Amino acid sequence: MKHSTMNSQIIATGSYFPKKLVTNHDLAKLFTTSDEWIREKTGIEQRYFAAPGEGASDLALKAAQKALKAGNLSADDIDAIIFSTSSPDYQAPGSGILLQNKLGAKKIPAYDIRNTSPGFLCALDLADGLIKTNRYKNVLTVCAEVHSTALDFTDRGRLMAVIFGDGAGAAIIQATNDDKGLKDFIMHSDGKDFNKLWCEGPSSLRSPRVTKEQIDAGIFHPKMDGRYVYEHAVKNMTAVVKELLIKNKMGIDDIDLFLFHQANKNILEVVRKNLNLDVSKTPSNLAKSGNTNSATIPILLDELWIDGKIHAGQKIILTSFGSGFSWGSCLIEL
Repeated sequence: MKHSTMNSQIIATGSYFPKKLVTNHDLAKLFTTSDEWIREKTGIEQRYFAAPGEGASDLALKAAQKALKAGNLSADDIDAIIFSTSSPDYQAPGSGILLQNKLGAKKIPAYDIRNTSPGFLCALDLADGLIKTNRYKNVLTVCAEVHSTALDFTDRGRLMAVIFGDGAGAAIIQATNDDKGLKDFIMHSDGKDFNKLWCEGPSSLRSPRVTKEQIDAGIFHPKMDGRYVYEHAVKNMTAVVKELLIKNKMGIDDIDLFLFHQANKNILEVVRKNLNLDVSKTPSNLAKSGNTNSATIPILLDELWIDGKIHAGQKIILTSFGSGFSWGSCLIEL
């Protein structure tokens, strides 16, 4: 049945990991940790690190090319790019501009967003709005992260160094007249806890922005109050899923899959139990990929698509939580 209202849908996905595989045993050679400790605390067994000189836009390019191929499209078919990253190639310009050039796309607009882990949801929300106002037909959303170059591989930075990996995920959002696609979003932010999960420098608050004292103090490495973040991630991801279901007059049984930000196995397990979800409805790739920040959900989405576990007729909820704090949930009908 056709409707006059324009909707948006994900028509293709792509993902990419750099070539360097880093196991827990590899990290144990750099600082005080062990494979057992990392698995117990995070559920992660391995992750991938970018090569020297390989930036976020390089990883994004590979993922975007795969998405274009999957969607039988060329770079010329893309009307706009929305690029999510917390680890841009440069302070300026944005990585979206670099991707536009490397992709060989026309002189289309390229927007950068920095919403950390919920970045993919933010990109989808923005793409959906742009399409529904008839601005664009095809929007390329890409999330790419190279966190390995910011990590502190000493005992001081152990908590963060064992978590993060590098990678990219992409999705092409296309206009449709069908009553399906990106159906609804609930997005939240609360800046009072901005320094519970953050990277303090380099900062425009300081002049000069980089000094030896700042380097020695470690302000250029990401830091986290682990227990505080854990508690708020569990609480807010659980709540926003319930909020989205209530808003759309749906129950848990109406949803085929729940794709959560792949941050930590303990967070995932508690949220799953809070919502009384079957394990089969909450797929995870955390063990082999690590936390790729904004790229975790699009990478997982692509892997499930390739494996044939995502198909027409399904209803899927995407949910994420990250620094800021920022969090949200998205309902998709395929």
